[in-house]
Amino acid sequence: MNMELSVIIPIHEYNETVEKYLKIALDSIKNQEDINNEFPDVVVVAASSAIKENLDKLVHSFGLPFTIQILVNDQGNTSFQGQVNFGVSKINTKYFTILEFDDEFSVRYLKNYKLYTSVYPNVDLFMPIIVEVNEQNQPLKLTNEPVWSKQFVGENGVIGYLNSRVLSQYSDFKISGSIFKTEEYKTNGMLKTKIELTFNYELLLRYVNMGSKIFVIPKTIYKHVATRPDSLFAKYAVTMTLKERKFWFDVAKKESNFSTDREINKSELSISVV
Repeated sequence: MNMELSVIIPIHEYNETVEKYLKIALDSIKNQEDINNEFPDVVVVAASSAIKENLDKLVHSFGLPFTIQILVNDQGNTSFQGQVNFGVSKINTKYFTILEFDDEFSVRYLKNYKLYTSVYPNVDLFMPIIVEVNEQNQPLKLTNEPVWSKQFVGENGVIGYLNSRVLSQYSDFKISGSIFKTEEYKTNGMLKTKIELTFNYELLLRYVNMGSKIFVIPKTIYKHVATRPDSLFAKYAVTMTLKERKFWFDVAKKESNFSTDREINKSELSISVV
C-alpha cells in the first residue's frame, strides 16, 4: 500500500559517493516507524540512460520492501532544480518531498508527515528542522529552526509559520525534506533553473509573495550531509566570490516577484533580466 506522497531523489552522476550513500537514504525510508508497511512512491531521476542502468543494478541489490521508479530526464535541464521539476511532472500524488541521495529521513518522518498534513490541511509546504552533519556524521548545526526562536515570535507573525519578515532577516533555509503540495508547487512555478545558489531562498520568497502557507514542523526529521566536497553547495562555496553571492541574493529577491523562470544576465554581476 502506498500513501499520497512521492519521494523524489535527483541523481546527477554515478560514482562511488552515490554507491556509498544511496542505500543509507533508501534504508531511511524502509526503517520508518509506525507506518504498517505503507510506503511512499519513490522516484529516482537520473540525468542519463547510462546512470539509470547503473542505478537499476545498484537498487536491485538492496532488496528493499518497496518499488523504485527510475526515470531518465532526457527532456530538459538536469541541474538539481531541473531534476526535481522533471520528477514532479511525472508523479500523481497529492504531496511530494525531496530526498537527496546522501541524506536521511528520521525514523518518524512519515509518521509526522501523516500527522501534520491531517492536522494542517491548508498548509501548502511543510519544512522540517534539519540537522546538518559532516561526512563523519558529526552534527554541525540546525537549519530551518529560526521560525521557532524568540526573535521571530509576536510581531513577526504566528510561531511556526514562515513569513516575509522572517525571510527578510534570515535566508539560510533548506527545502530538501520539505513536504510540498504537488499542485501548489506547479502553480507557483516550481524551482527556477536559471537561479544558482539561492534557488531555495527564491522559491520560499515566491511562495510567501503568492500567499502560500509555509509551516516548519517543530521536530528534527531530516539529516543533511553539509560538507561533502563534491556537493552542489560545496562547489558554490569554492567558486563564488562574495560579490557573486550578493548578486544571487539580490536576484532571488527580485525574481521572487515573478512566477516565470526568466533568463539571468550575470556578465557584469549586476541584475539584468533578459
